[in-house]
Amino acid sequence: MALTRSERAPLVTDAIPPHLRRRGITQRQLFMACAIAAAMPALLASHDTPAWTEHLGDSRFVHRLRDTIAAWDEEMERSGLSRPHEMLREAMARLLNLQWSDENR
Repeated sequence: MALTRSERAPLVTDAIPPHLRRRGITQRQLFMACAIAAAMPALLASHDTPAWTEHLGDSRFVHRLRDTIAAWDEEMERSGLSRPHEMLREAMARLLNLQWSDENR
């Protein structure tokens, strides 16, 4: 009795079927996935982006980048796209406050 190709595949602990594991993605698909992953925080978490630039140093390029990111943050605030991030932060702060108040009881 011969084993099928999927039965000969090595056992792994995740739930990815063997036929999908062998297929993979192209370089273009990987680039697009990375670009989308970078765009989501830029769109929805723009308030945190200026703080990330503080770790880049003190060069002319970094100062221009900070100005650009600050303008981007202001635009996201004006368009209302930063509101979901603010709501999430407020909810987390309320949950943490509840946690601390429960420990005092």
